[in-house]
Amino acid sequence: MTTKRPALLVLATFLAALFSACSPDTSRKAMPTVNDENCKSEKIAQIEDKGAREQFSSACLRRGPEFKPSPKKEW
Repeated sequence: MTTKRPALLVLATFLAALFSACSPDTSRKAMPTVNDENCKSEKIAQIEDKGAREQFSSACLRRGPEFKPSPKKEW
C-alpha cells in the first residue's frame, strides 16, 4: 500500500502541471478595428501586447486600395 501514494502524488502533480500549462491566456484584449482614427501612431502605441501591436500596425499599413502586394518569387 505504500507504493500507491507516491504514484498518486506524481500523477496529481503531472495533471496539475499539464492543465495549468495548457490553459488559454485570457488576459489578451481584442484588437481595435482598423480605421483612420485607430491607425494613428498614438493609438497604436497604447496597445500593450507587442505581438498584437505589430499585427495591428501591419493591418493598418495594408488597408485601403493603395496597397498592392508584390508578386511571389520562386527561388
